[in-house]
Amino acid sequence: MGHLFEELKRRNVVRVGIAYAVIGWLIIEVIDTIAPRLNMPDWVPTFFIVAVLVGLPLALFFSWAYELTPQGVKKTAEVDADASITPSTGRKLDRMIIVALVVALGYFIWERQGLVSEAEVPQTSTSEISIAVLPFVNMSSDPEQEYFSDGITEEILNALARVEGLRVTARTSAFAYKGQSPDLREVGRALGVANIVEGSVRKAGNRLRITAQLIDTADGSHIWSEVYDRELTDVFAIQDEIATSIAGALALSLGLREGQTLVADRTSNMAAYESYLQARRFILGRSPDGLTQAITLLRAVTESEPDFAPGWAAMSLAYHLVPFFLLEFDGAPIDRVALQYTSEQAARRAVSLNPRLATARHVLGNALRWRHQWVAAEDEFLEALRLDPDSVEIIEDYGEFLQAVGKIGEALSIAEKGLELEPSSAFPYLRYLQTLQMARQNDQVVVTGLRVLESYPEAFWLNRTMLNAYLELGQFENALVSLEGVVARRTAKDIEVLTAAINGEDLSRFADDLRDLSFNLTIFHLIGGDDLVLEALERRLLHTPAYHLIATTSNAALMDGLRTDQRYKQLVTQLGLVDYWRARGWPDYCHPISDYDFECGAYAPAATPEAAGGERE
Repeated sequence: MGHLFEELKRRNVVRVGIAYAVIGWLIIEVIDTIAPRLNMPDWVPTFFIVAVLVGLPLALFFSWAYELTPQGVKKTAEVDADASITPSTGRKLDRMIIVALVVALGYFIWERQGLVSEAEVPQTSTSEISIAVLPFVNMSSDPEQEYFSDGITEEILNALARVEGLRVTARTSAFAYKGQSPDLREVGRALGVANIVEGSVRKAGNRLRITAQLIDTADGSHIWSEVYDRELTDVFAIQDEIATSIAGALALSLGLREGQTLVADRTSNMAAYESYLQARRFILGRSPDGLTQAITLLRAVTESEPDFAPGWAAMSLAYHLVPFFLLEFDGAPIDRVALQYTSEQAARRAVSLNPRLATARHVLGNALRWRHQWVAAEDEFLEALRLDPDSVEIIEDYGEFLQAVGKIGEALSIAEKGLELEPSSAFPYLRYLQTLQMARQNDQVVVTGLRVLESYPEAFWLNRTMLNAYLELGQFENALVSLEGVVARRTAKDIEVLTAAINGEDLSRFADDLRDLSFNLTIFHLIGGDDLVLEALERRLLHTPAYHLIATTSNAALMDGLRTDQRYKQLVTQLGLVDYWRARGWPDYCHPISDYDFECGAYAPAATPEAAGGERE
């Protein structure tokens, strides 16, 4: 045996094996790292692993059977022992092994510590620390797995949002870059962030690989990067590691207690978790078929994982949205009361499971608003914003709440915040322009609205707010153009009324046609004045309890007179708004005149910068 080992050493078989192992490992690691970033197929890393393993015995065999001589490669048996140059070859192999080990060690350190050392991490002040999480690329062979990579992105974004002192760009603005390969420096300027997280997700069976890297948008340099290879059951741990590593790389003090994590509401049921992610994607899409599929998925999720709070919160939101997007549900006409009851029960279950889940408090606020429990609803919205102050979804619904209770100045301020958080999306402009219109800034609504439609021609729903502004300005022909851009049922009758108004015709002939229809209230006003408007509002209160009289605060310049009508006072009292106003403050168009009475009139906007509504590009 000793003779065999000595012969292996003499023929450099041992050295060849060591050199081959080190270089082979280095090749596999490099390919494993760059394959996801170069969008290589899934089989490429596997091919290199197999090739290296197959090559090892071949390398050992050739080093035993053959020898490199000055005359070329010869069989070892044919080389005279005195003429052999194996000692010289061995010294060359030793140097090769040393170089390979140095390179491997350097690569190992680089991989573990990132592309720059901690000493080189920019020491940005906390007030300037901002970040956007771009959609992680789906590297799985199945494109249908994209919901999973999107869900991972959202979860990392949510985890980072829990880090105090770190401003995280809203999901919609970040996801505007989905499927693109933009210059990250340009993205940073567009989103107003100093750092960007990007990465990829590959899911194959029960194995999961996530790559993530943190980029400085000032110069496009890498601050931190990592590759995670785990079982699918470790997905929450990976999300937590990524968020914590990013915060650490930005030199943020996390202030975490021992054992505390940034990722909450975990479940060991990965099938349920994937269904939840799919449902969330459908809900964000806001399509009728998508909402139906979301509810089907979430019913299964909440049945199999009854203690998973996010599943109940998503269920509540889906049921809340159904009446706004579907005419039928579960094979029957829409029953708003039943749907909202189910939504509220799901919201209460979510809050009971996790009172610190922002989305749970958010959806409970929606449910209470629907039932006109205004004070309780506002408490839920404020708690949701305390838990997640940069959630555009919560800001959006709280802004609608403030519109509904007549706090137009506050609604405008929060609409401004929504725009700041989501600058690359058209939808926040809807709430902003709608609130501007309520604040009597109709000229500005027209100027800004036209610019938004020029940049986002697909945002047809902005035409409804433009319509209101044109109507209040008396620009009926422009209103007609906006109305033609509105995708809604019964628009044809609205167009007929406006055309008749432009032509100076008697509009009273339309009164009977519109008694049972829900049209723009200013068109009601054109046809029948305050009486027809109040009648429409009374009908809506009976059939649509969530209406909240929003339309009486929009279009209000033409209808200020109706607020002095006793019927209007009865409406706001019946809706519970008077109790809310006494508890939380009166709107600018109503005030108390005794402990038991109040009066309302024309809207008088407060003289604040927010109420003034400066121009937005």
